[in-house]
Amino acid sequence: MDLRPSELQDILRTSAADFFEREVSFERIREIEAANRPDEQLHNQMTELGWNSLAISEDYGGQGGSVLDAGVLITQICRAALPSPLASTLVGAVTIERHGDEELKTSLLPQLNSGLTISPALLEASDSLYGPVTAEYADGAVTGEKRFVEFGETSDVHLVAAMHGDAPGLAVVRRDQPGVTASDTPTIGALPQATVSYDGAAAEAWIEGADAVETMRRLGAAVAAFETYTYAQKALDLTVDYVQMRVQFGQPIGAFQMVQMRSADMATIVEGSRFLVHELLWQIDEGLETRRQVAVVKAITAKMAPQVLQDCHLLHGGIGYMQEYDLHFFTRRGRDAALRWGSARETMNIVTEEAFAAASA
Repeated sequence: MDLRPSELQDILRTSAADFFEREVSFERIREIEAANRPDEQLHNQMTELGWNSLAISEDYGGQGGSVLDAGVLITQICRAALPSPLASTLVGAVTIERHGDEELKTSLLPQLNSGLTISPALLEASDSLYGPVTAEYADGAVTGEKRFVEFGETSDVHLVAAMHGDAPGLAVVRRDQPGVTASDTPTIGALPQATVSYDGAAAEAWIEGADAVETMRRLGAAVAAFETYTYAQKALDLTVDYVQMRVQFGQPIGAFQMVQMRSADMATIVEGSRFLVHELLWQIDEGLETRRQVAVVKAITAKMAPQVLQDCHLLHGGIGYMQEYDLHFFTRRGRDAALRWGSARETMNIVTEEAFAAASA
């Protein structure tokens, strides 16, 4: 893998950074958090720029980019602390393109250019990434309950993991219809999530197969790992800036050896995570990722971020504990992303299971 950004990625990064610097302030983020729903105007602007369909083939109205290209946009969204459905829509749309039939892809995916948003709905009462799927699909309708559905109260389409007899698959369900009830689930990250009940909700389409569910699972975990790294990187950047300007005992605190050592330790593990998450998205584009690899990367980033975020607060001293301080956006978001789509413990259990399975084969 070549870690150097492509020409397209350079353009995306520059244009996205300029867009968020111009359009999004932390005061606006606070207003969006208080409303507990994505900013429709910002989402429409991003859709007009082609971001909502970046990773979808031109055959289905997309921009023909890759998941790694979309990662450039996710980076800038995270660095702006913007609650945006773009990442969850990416997971759902790519899953549909890879496993849906032609009729579904040609009818649904072009709607991304009109701002269509998608929420993957996987977790159930067990709250386990690989827990049993108990939601049922029968006679064109879905019945069951899903938890921690990102933007579940506002997204246009839910991609619901369910069982059709003995076969797992994904049901494409429109949110705004009878039989779909979503209730807000407050989380540490202050990003909109919901518990959603489906009571005979009509499905627009059915994607059969465990492979489709597994693809959505891997994509969700990989994107969450990427977000986790990005929030930690942004918090570290803020901290490095702070220790260079905060004066104590007549000099910046960044001049003290202990501060330098702590900063260097954080930079080392964050940089290691950067390589891992970029490599993982590249391998997903190439179809080379494995369940074990996704779990390893998710576990490492989920372990790394809470430690880095805590140390960032320690180096900020008292101001780091004030909720009005902007560092809190990235601390809350980073801890939330570390838990979404598999915590460090849960994903390490997957790694262990895979290792035992390989040893006994």
